[in-house]
Amino acid sequence: MKSPRKVSLAAAYERDGFVVVPDLLGAAECEQLKAEARRVLDEHAAPGSSVHLHVAAVSAPFRALAEDRRVVDVLKQVMPHGVMFLSDKIVYKSPDKKFPTPWHIDCYYWRNTRPKLSVWIPLDDAQAENGTLTVVPGSHKQDWRMVKMGLPSGDFQYELAEKDWREGDVVTCAIKRGTAIVFSDRLVHGSTPNTAGQDRYAIIGTYHAPSADEAFDLDFPARKVIVPASAR
Repeated sequence: MKSPRKVSLAAAYERDGFVVVPDLLGAAECEQLKAEARRVLDEHAAPGSSVHLHVAAVSAPFRALAEDRRVVDVLKQVMPHGVMFLSDKIVYKSPDKKFPTPWHIDCYYWRNTRPKLSVWIPLDDAQAENGTLTVVPGSHKQDWRMVKMGLPSGDFQYELAEKDWREGDVVTCAIKRGTAIVFSDRLVHGSTPNTAGQDRYAIIGTYHAPSADEAFDLDFPARKVIVPASAR
């Protein structure tokens, strides 16, 4: 009997709009980055904020993570036209931030710009109880409408206008810290509520293919070409 043919990372990404890469970072690295995330939030974030942008611009460890060979080796498999780092952000859920992240697509926040993808890495074990990532596989192949909304923290401005999928279609990403989830900016995603009464830190890096700067890019001071298109 033939064993099932293994699907490549690129094929899985094309099919589902996301891929899970286990054990990209070790436990000790996650602890160090978590401490650094706390420092960045204390020194640079607005009080009470659950999302903080431009981390690599103020943190050498997170700048190094954005260009880490292990991250880049994964990105090269799903980005055939080169790799350029745009920005990163800390997403922090504390015991008093119980609300879920609303269902949304990232490309709505950078409309009329080139396609992008993100690398989501939790620095704590991520489970349904502490606000892990939720995704709808294959949703990147559809068009979605967003409407104005707002969370108590003020961190999100829009959510999906309609949720055209069955409950069983949703994947709740219960993963170990240091695991990476790479996902398209067209993928529908959100998070579970944090009901565990624990902190949960994650870092999200965003990338696109290298080309001439767009006006949108100029708001991101840490952007950098990592793999030129000619090197592919």
